[in-house]
Amino acid sequence: MEQMEQLPRKSVDYFFLRSKDVHIENGSAFITFFARLTREVSFRKDGEKQTRVQTVWVDVDEVKLEHASKKARGLPNCMQRYELSQNVFYNLYQLAKKSPKDLFHITPYCQKSTREKFIV
Repeated sequence: MEQMEQLPRKSVDYFFLRSKDVHIENGSAFITFFARLTREVSFRKDGEKQTRVQTVWVDVDEVKLEHASKKARGLPNCMQRYELSQNVFYNLYQLAKKSPKDLFHITPYCQKSTREKFIV
């Protein structure tokens, strides 16, 4: 009897990543904001877990420190990664299309989050 090839089992995870960092360039201080929404599809192939990352939306913004709002300056210099439900992910995507700068300042409802401070 012929053995049928098993289709790989897939899982899909949704993530929101944002970061803020302050740096000096030519004597002026700048804040760089970065935000990205990704969908990660993981599956097993030949006994190994493989993951494909699909960036759905990304934005980078850089402003002089003196022109940034007090709220923006007060954000921690770090990278934050949020694991989201599919519904929250798609709501953030809709917000990103209408008002992308808002994603630099919100904290979404998430299943899990991690935070890494930048070395000063």
